[in-house]
Amino acid sequence: MSKNRFENQIVVVTGASSGIGRAAALAFAREGATTVLLSRSREKLEKVADEIRELAGDVFVAPADVSSKEEVDAAIANVLATFGRIDVLFNNAGKSDVGATDAPWFIDGVREMFEVDFLGSVRVTQAVLPAMRRQRAGRILNMSSVVGSKAFAQFGGYSSVMHAIVGYTDALRQELKGTGIEVSIIHPALTQTPLLASVRPEDMPPPFRRLTPIPAEQVAEAALTGISRSTPRIVVPWQPRFLMLAQAISPRLGTFFLTLIQTKFLGWVLRTFRGTTYQHSSP
Repeated sequence: MSKNRFENQIVVVTGASSGIGRAAALAFAREGATTVLLSRSREKLEKVADEIRELAGDVFVAPADVSSKEEVDAAIANVLATFGRIDVLFNNAGKSDVGATDAPWFIDGVREMFEVDFLGSVRVTQAVLPAMRRQRAGRILNMSSVVGSKAFAQFGGYSSVMHAIVGYTDALRQELKGTGIEVSIIHPALTQTPLLASVRPEDMPPPFRRLTPIPAEQVAEAALTGISRSTPRIVVPWQPRFLMLAQAISPRLGTFFLTLIQTKFLGWVLRTFRGTTYQHSSP
């Protein structure tokens, strides 16, 4: 095990039972952190904990549903009672729905995503912040997405939630200036995780049909590097920066660039398509 960037730090990872959360938890453990795993299923968390123990890493399982303030507060109180501090919080827990904005389920779907993705991050942050304020130190990383900068068709609900997380994170960063607490946000491109396991490939947003998803481990490594450097905004991989820049200049330019992404030529030039598309993932 390589112990350097996060040696002896207490790191809380939400949504740690699978996908990016699991990959990040393992990556933190490899770098010497005591990793706190927070998600709904104790059974799934214990499997990840066993993987960390095989690395000779220190791990603590804290089951909680981030949509419940009571469960979140109890879990974080348990962590603080055990370790006395929290050095890093990675708000990663989330869910996603795909479909048109006029679909019958849209309002209910967005409401649920706001409860889990957005308010879940807020709940855990509010539970952790008092301890970080007392420490006058800490690092918080919130999970967003490339669609938190530029919305995709069929992804209006998820994109709205990701935009909300961007706004919240920006405000939080400004409010905590001078406290010793660093705040960052990460925008991954399409990632191979179970997040979209209930979505049929043919229902995916059109641009996704020309994108090869990146591994969860790549996002985890970008997260750790960004946290260690206190990078305010982390974009992974590098290609989405062009889309985000185009959108910042002009919504029309952003939409035009989004259309170009779907072409074979640009996919080849930017290396965003390698002959494979999103497939359901269980790890």
